[in-house]
Order: sequence, then C-alpha cells, then structure tokens
Amino acid sequence: MTNSSSRWKIISLVTMFLVMVVLAACGSDDSSKGASDGSSDGGDSDELTEVTHVLNWFAQPAHAGNYAAISAGIYEDHGLDVSIEQGGPQVSATQIVASGNAEFGIANADEVLMAREEGLPLVAVAAGFQDTPQAFAFHEGQDVQTIEDFNNREVFVTPGAGYWEYLKSEYDISDVKEMAHTGSMLNFIANETSIAQVFAPSEPFALEDEGVDVDMLLLKDTGYSLYFNMIFTTEQFLEENPDVVESFVKGSIEGWDYYYDNVDEINEFLKETNSDLDMDLMAKEAEAQKEFQFGDDEDVPGIGYMTKEKWENIQKILADVDVVSDDINIDEVFTTEFLPY
Repeated sequence: MTNSSSRWKIISLVTMFLVMVVLAACGSDDSSKGASDGSSDGGDSDELTEVTHVLNWFAQPAHAGNYAAISAGIYEDHGLDVSIEQGGPQVSATQIVASGNAEFGIANADEVLMAREEGLPLVAVAAGFQDTPQAFAFHEGQDVQTIEDFNNREVFVTPGAGYWEYLKSEYDISDVKEMAHTGSMLNFIANETSIAQVFAPSEPFALEDEGVDVDMLLLKDTGYSLYFNMIFTTEQFLEENPDVVESFVKGSIEGWDYYYDNVDEINEFLKETNSDLDMDLMAKEAEAQKEFQFGDDEDVPGIGYMTKEKWENIQKILADVDVVSDDINIDEVFTTEFLPY
C-alpha cells in the first residue's frame, strides 16, 4: 500500500507539472501572437507595424521621400516597417490598394478621382507634388508652339489618360495620330516629327544624355493643373487604422526633408533599388522637380499640402470632359487631418 500510494503521488505531481507547462506555453503563444500582429490594443509598443506602399513607376527621385524614410530609419521611429513595391506600365497602384494587397499607394489626383468614379473608395492623404510635372517633348527645332501644333504628328500618350481627354476637348487636335506610350522613348527618338509625354524633371535630361535635344510644353500651362504623386489609402484602412496613416504621412514628409538635406546619400540608396538610375541624372532631377513639388504659390507651407478649392477645380476639369461625374463628394476624396499644416 505504501509503495502504491507513493507511486500515485508521484504520478499526480508529474501530471500537475505537465499541465502547468502546457498552460505556460499557451500563455506564451498568445502573448507572442498579440505582439507580432502589431495591433494597437495588445501588442508590444516596440513592435513595428508592417505596411506595403505601391509606387506608380519604377523607383526614382520623385519617390525619394519614401526611400529616405526607410534608409534613415524615419518610418521605424514612427513605429512602421514599410515595404515598397515598384510600379511600372502594367502596374495599377489604385487597383492593388483597393483590393487590399497594399495599405498605401502613389497616384495622381485625376487617377484618384477616376478610381472613385469606378467605385473604388480611395482617399488621398498627402500631395507629393503641388503641380503636375508631366509635359510633352518634341525634337529641338520642330515648329511646335501650342497644343494644336500636334496635328499631323505621332503623339505618344497613355491611353485613356484624363489629361489627354481634356486636351482633346480644349484644343482642335483631331488630326493627331495617337500612339500608346509604353514607357520607352525609342519610337519617339526615331521619329523626329513626333511628340511624347515625358516627366519634365528627368526624361529630357536622359534624352540629352543620349544625344537627343528636346523642347517641351508643360501640361500645367495648358490649364490642366493638379496634384501629382499623391499618397492614398482606402476608406476602410483609414477608418480602422488612423494612427498608422498618421505615422506614414508624417514619416513620408520627414523623409522628404531628409532627402533634400542628403541628396547624394539617398540617390545611392535609390540606385541600389533601381540599377538603371544614373547618379548625375538623379542629381539634376532632384533640383528640377522642386519647381513642381513646392509649386508657385507662396502660401504652400510644405510637401503634402492640399486644399479643397484645388480639388474642386480638378473635379470640374474632369467633369467637363465627362471623365468623372460632378456629384462626387470631394470631402470623401481627400483629407488633411494627418498633415502638419
């Protein structure tokens, strides 16, 4: 009896010990899960929240604020672990973000409005550029003074672009031969009478480097003025994660400040991401893009700034050419609540 009693005591003690181990392990698993999901209501305050940001083109100085915020640890200081996905001619940042496959994206104001027209609940939270740096380039020496001089020429443009619909409405360019712009400038280079859409702060420098001198007509001088390279998210993500949106916007703006104080350093980081970039051309682009990024208005306090008046003007431009309807509620299209101005 004594041996049997002792044996049962030992078994009981071992069982209790195993139960305590299992319970402790479960508690540990739950705690780790709460910290790893980065949630604000149960995670470790030192844990970073992972978000993905989709660009509208391949990495370049026009996106340098985001890359600077990663390289300098600015996003981390705001509690974020940011991954950037590059864009390209076949990448739709609006579709990717709207589908929930990324939290943030880059798009122009007309693209955000057109997405809203299609039922995609996107919200712009900061403007990267105060005005569009898009332009039309033509070979130096060609007699092109106005948009109507595009007639009887091949013009390489993005199919369905809001700005092109606007130009066709405002100017008589019925004899233009529209050609789809794919991102390559080879066809433009080969045809000296052709015209191509370009990114004014960079592509003319690249063409010059190839021995092709060009002149330009700036899109903003045609009456098509809009915010460019906007940071946007979805209504749902904004509503459920306002702290994350605020951190991302602030981090991005601080990233731009860091970039312009450390251009060469961040351009090197950009080149690690996009090996096609050239350091000399990037330095020129960084300087040239300031004209569009900060705009001509002395009242603009800094990057990210937006006004309802300008948004309403953009909507009117697009509504007049039937690209979007005039009953879109602008107050739902953008918000300035996360900007420091």
